[in-house]
Amino acid sequence: MRTIFTLTRAMVASLLFPGLIASPVCHMEPTVEEATEFALIYGYPLLSYAKFALPILQSRGTNELSHMRQLSTAEFQDVVRPNVDTLYSWVILDLSERDLIIEVPEISDRTTGFSHSMMLAKSRYGNNYANIGSISQSSPGKYRVRYSRDREASVQLCGKASGHDDECDDDYEGVINAPTPYGTFVGRLAVEDDMTDLEEVHALQDQMALYSIPRKQPHPHHSNRFIPPLTIEMLNSSLSPDISLRTMQMTARFTPFSRPRIISDVRHVDDMLRHAGIHHGHYKPPTGVNLTYLAHKAGESVRTHAALPANTVQLGNNWSELAPSAQGDYGTDYKMRYYVAQWGYLALVASEALYPSYHDPLSDGGGTTLTLGAKEAYTITFGSKPPLAAGGFWSVTAYNAEQYLVPNSLNRYALGDRSNLTYADGLPVYGSSNGSDETGFEILVQPADLQPPRNWTANWLPAPAGGGRMSITFRLYGPTQELISGQWEYPHVRKHVALSA
Repeated sequence: MRTIFTLTRAMVASLLFPGLIASPVCHMEPTVEEATEFALIYGYPLLSYAKFALPILQSRGTNELSHMRQLSTAEFQDVVRPNVDTLYSWVILDLSERDLIIEVPEISDRTTGFSHSMMLAKSRYGNNYANIGSISQSSPGKYRVRYSRDREASVQLCGKASGHDDECDDDYEGVINAPTPYGTFVGRLAVEDDMTDLEEVHALQDQMALYSIPRKQPHPHHSNRFIPPLTIEMLNSSLSPDISLRTMQMTARFTPFSRPRIISDVRHVDDMLRHAGIHHGHYKPPTGVNLTYLAHKAGESVRTHAALPANTVQLGNNWSELAPSAQGDYGTDYKMRYYVAQWGYLALVASEALYPSYHDPLSDGGGTTLTLGAKEAYTITFGSKPPLAAGGFWSVTAYNAEQYLVPNSLNRYALGDRSNLTYADGLPVYGSSNGSDETGFEILVQPADLQPPRNWTANWLPAPAGGGRMSITFRLYGPTQELISGQWEYPHVRKHVALSA
């Protein structure tokens, strides 16, 4: 699952489709091809949503919490690049008929990090617009979730709201305004590296609750329009196996009930979709349109857009990260929404989490795929501990060529602040008063079949046995501005001959 961006709205719109934005002097109608390419980009995240939501709907239905009870291991291959930091709790939300109450348990007595993240709009297009938990410093308790098309999508904390809200009473810590009637909730609980607190984490999961309540008033925006309950059939019934056609069909099916996040862009989106053949919940392909070609063109356009300097932050030492404006909540930047949905659908906003990538300048043209020889290793040298907000945590995870966890005799798949990392003198990096935040330490990434010297065992992150292609993912939950901006010095990474025991 895994995973974790600045342009003005006008710049974003011009990058989406140059020449299609209305000027003060004249209005240019889009061609069918331009509109179709837009629609393919706009609706692509629905494919990622369906892949995520269908198994949950089949096993639990909507508005029912499910809990992950065990951390991922090398045998887990349901998804690529699994996260071994946390246990997840998730639910597919349906606000078509009633409001929902989510109860967040008290977690202040935990010594490990905790990120309890609300991602309601992830269900459709990937916008992560509401987060509650220790990192965002919101309080435990009840949160009312309502579909509110005419309000800004957000968490409205009770007692701190501007203006009067008759639903924000003493029973609630806050009210969450959802921009779509369908949504996704994902909760994350950090687990100690040795999993000694697994029972405690299970108990916290069991204290989470979700239930529906009658809404107090109808939604004016849809007062004359029926919103159907979310069903399995809506996601897979009579949809084409052809990906490009399926994208258009799903976009048509859900557009009447899932309007653009930015209300001022509704007319533009509706016009583009109508020119592409999407109208009143149905898709009728315009004559002569080559969907396969346009889908390929859309994908190339998205990759080019994602590579723009405005969408990437260079963090130093060959580490880079998506710009904050291009991660988790995308406004009208539908190309970045597509890009992240393809590579990290459940990515959080940058204030909640960062996912820096290391680009080896000597490997694969500087890409994120690394290559180790059978007797080679990487050393990741930290000049200091990553500066995190209260409740934050970090880790480095290794993946093989297929993007799954690396089998190894230690059953170790990641190292971070909850691991037994040591300094060069053998003293622990975390868990005691030894050393300071400015004291350096190292992580050794070495093939699983090459045991390093004993003084390196605690800091050894096993790579694929025999070497080969691999990647590493650096995850930072609760990052400070130093991490987001690159002011903190990111680790140096050096390839060298493997260390022998």
